[in-house]
Amino acid sequence: MKWTGLVLVAALWTGVAAAAPTLVATNQGQVQGVEEDGLHVYRGIPFAAPPTGNRRWRAPQPAEAWDDILVADRFGPICRQPAETPGPPGWGGESQDEDCLRLNIWAPPPRPGVRLPVMVWIHGGAYIAGSASTSAYHGDSLARRGVVVVTINYRVGALGFLAHPGLSAESPDHSSGNYGLLDQIAALRWVRDNIAAFGGDPGNVTIFGESAGGGSVMLLTVSPLARGLFHKAISESGAALPPQPRGFARPNATVTLAQAERAGTAFARQLGAASLSELRAMPADRIVAAQSFAVGWPIADGPIVPGDVTALYRAGRQANVPFLLGWNADEGIAFVRPQTPSQHETTLRNDYGPFADRMHAIYPAASDQEAYAAGARLFGDVAFGWPGWSLAEARAQGGAPPVFVYHFTQTPPRPPMFPWPQAGALHGEEVPFVFGHAGPAWTGADRAVAELVQAYWVNFARTGDPNASGLPTWQPYRGDGPVLWFGNGTVRPGEVPAEDRLRALDAILGG
Repeated sequence: MKWTGLVLVAALWTGVAAAAPTLVATNQGQVQGVEEDGLHVYRGIPFAAPPTGNRRWRAPQPAEAWDDILVADRFGPICRQPAETPGPPGWGGESQDEDCLRLNIWAPPPRPGVRLPVMVWIHGGAYIAGSASTSAYHGDSLARRGVVVVTINYRVGALGFLAHPGLSAESPDHSSGNYGLLDQIAALRWVRDNIAAFGGDPGNVTIFGESAGGGSVMLLTVSPLARGLFHKAISESGAALPPQPRGFARPNATVTLAQAERAGTAFARQLGAASLSELRAMPADRIVAAQSFAVGWPIADGPIVPGDVTALYRAGRQANVPFLLGWNADEGIAFVRPQTPSQHETTLRNDYGPFADRMHAIYPAASDQEAYAAGARLFGDVAFGWPGWSLAEARAQGGAPPVFVYHFTQTPPRPPMFPWPQAGALHGEEVPFVFGHAGPAWTGADRAVAELVQAYWVNFARTGDPNASGLPTWQPYRGDGPVLWFGNGTVRPGEVPAEDRLRALDAILGG
């Protein structure tokens, strides 16, 4: 069957289209992009078949071929997700469909014999939301620095990560869940097979992402199925598998396949589905409306994610590629609500059981204000700080290739009614600096940090080393530092942020 969506019928225009500089040939057929401000831009290219009908909750299949020319001048629909989800500028309001496995490309005009580094962006959104086409992720600024930028969609929420005994039984690997990760791997395979036609080097691919995207980067570095599909990795505030206290399962934890299958069984029962065929026939809106994190998060399933990421790194079972990672100054503050010391204590006892007293010593609270601050620090450390730091520590002990660690403190201008006016850099606030999308009130210091971030990121994508002539030196992480701090309009080498808390946490979450 030939794929026919978004196809330009060539007819009398075949000669004109063939002469267009943005016409390229992929394995599926010819693609026509657009020229924008000196760049070649391609939007909405399918990298896999629609994961609909009987393909729902299965590994992605190759995209079908097309005979005519695919006009890639507009973004495709984003994957099904809740309509109202907080996110970066431009997030939300995009059309949704299960037929969403598309990617977008920003590239300098190709030059004969030149293959540029490729940067593949994996969006965030807590694995339940997000898109490759959000304006915050447009790759024009990075592409002008001499790289090919690719942004990819992947299935999210229950449609992307549901595990179920029936799904595991029909799988050749006897596992289920992690379909969103399989989408990411399929996109990387498409890049390997096709990116040379866009001027990119399939042998020099960097994966990078933030939050769930940064966690996806972490997971791909330990996935046997992704091995060899990328050559460098950047994780910004990565959130992969939920860290678990040693020997204590947090309530409603879905980390292993068995836990996720139990949650999936309960989810199917909640929806009133008596079989997989009924689940696959159910409207996507109903599934999205009923989903929770218990059925919408990656798991250690075995074949795709073999186990806990930190433990795999400490065993040397990760991809041996240069790694750049870090987190922001106030990651947790936007995720917690005001609470009393008693409520803080209850949370610690519920989530950390026999470790509650030790956690209270790390995150003490004697007043309501202290309880709120302690909860924010705890969330930021457990969700974003410790997961990145623990991988850097493991890599530092293992030697080459190097790992580079950053801490982002640059606080962009904020509106008068901003709810956290005194906070440092919040979760996700480094993203506009990475993509070079200046806010209307940006200062010279903001622009200076954006220039530094983009220069380091692109240098790293080019060579595996962020350093270059004219930039302050960024030393590889050697265990307990150094860390490059981005803030106050510049960079400086410094200590590991909150290292005492991270080391104390490590004794509890050590993997």
